[in-house]
Amino acid sequence: MVSNDEIKIPDRFCIGEDLDWDAPWVDVSLWVELPFWLMVDNTTIAIEIEGHEFQVAVYDNYFELYVKEVTDSRQNVCYRGPLKTHEDLSDGIKEFQKNNPNVPFMWRKCKTILKIATRCNEEVWSMATRKAKLGQRVRRTVDLYLEELCKAHIPLINRLIQGYRLATYDYFAFEVAPWDVPLWVVGRSEQGGVSSFLLPYRKWDFKPLIFPKISSAGKPTGQPTLYQLIQAGDLSEQISAVATPGELELLDALNLMERGDYSGAVRRITTAIEVIVEALLGKAIEMAEGKGRAEKFLRETEKKFDRRVKKYEELSGRTLHNGSRKDLSETRKLRHRIVHLGYRISPGERGRAQRSIDTGRWIFNWFENNEERKNVREKRIAFRSLGRDVTYGIFPAKITTEGVVVSPPPGLNSFRGKP
Repeated sequence: MVSNDEIKIPDRFCIGEDLDWDAPWVDVSLWVELPFWLMVDNTTIAIEIEGHEFQVAVYDNYFELYVKEVTDSRQNVCYRGPLKTHEDLSDGIKEFQKNNPNVPFMWRKCKTILKIATRCNEEVWSMATRKAKLGQRVRRTVDLYLEELCKAHIPLINRLIQGYRLATYDYFAFEVAPWDVPLWVVGRSEQGGVSSFLLPYRKWDFKPLIFPKISSAGKPTGQPTLYQLIQAGDLSEQISAVATPGELELLDALNLMERGDYSGAVRRITTAIEVIVEALLGKAIEMAEGKGRAEKFLRETEKKFDRRVKKYEELSGRTLHNGSRKDLSETRKLRHRIVHLGYRISPGERGRAQRSIDTGRWIFNWFENNEERKNVREKRIAFRSLGRDVTYGIFPAKITTEGVVVSPPPGLNSFRGKP
């Protein structure tokens, strides 16, 4: 018999085993609000990506009706669509209003809404419509599938935005990442819809509480404290701190990585390293050979980064590890493709970007050679990462000529004993 403080652990488990991956596809629509307006009439546009044509409807006349208060999580939205009078609202909403006359209802005008015609695993859709009746593990599996389904369509949205920007030069539109479009609705017009949140942090309506212990049953215990990373007094003392050259670019790279702007993150981490190398090298040459020689060498090597690194190694007596040198070279090549060839790192390539950011941070630490600053960056990483998306890519998703494909984890077939 299992006590209240224990949890029964299955002998074997592989995430995704609860789903029928061979189930047929069913047509669905993905609804998502952009953080800006596309200055165009309501329309439907055919967009081809990876050889498949999607129909994308653009709406600027949508509203959300909130019960009690407006929240980032949107958990209390009871209607989303064109503005309606009280008489035209659903019977359920009118009945609730009648029985709860003191509960306020508030309308919020949405910016541009996109509605993408796509497809979903039929069994997943069926489970999603009855999640309340499913076990917690199965509900989370369904949520993961829907999250990956939605993320796979971000390149499609950015294809639309790129075309719009090139045609209009609208200064306010920009390519989006999960941070910018965190909430999606997966639905079928005749059956309603279910919400999918891509980034846990964006769903927080309040700062989270941190519990000191977790019981064997997986439940938080003890007196909780409000999540914080620094004491108020310590923050006041740090306001006048001076950043290492390139350090603000490093911070931007880490931030963009968490927000899902992988291409931007790679650009910034590369810039951060180039800036600190230039600053340290200039100072080293000036001390050894004079200010004039330092300025001359930096002018001559403006586009010869490898020469700068080599010169720094000679003057400092330190040698960058060959593995780090190779990683840095690969990251700089990737940055070149992004900046000069218009390449964009897709959601399915997140691991590639994460490697560039992680190794870039370590390389920055090596050049900076400051143990105190290194400790600020490298200690308590797990705690600072609270709210990040830690499940990205569990179900690989991509767009093919047939449409979107969400695949099971690579090890699922072997787990089930299939070839």
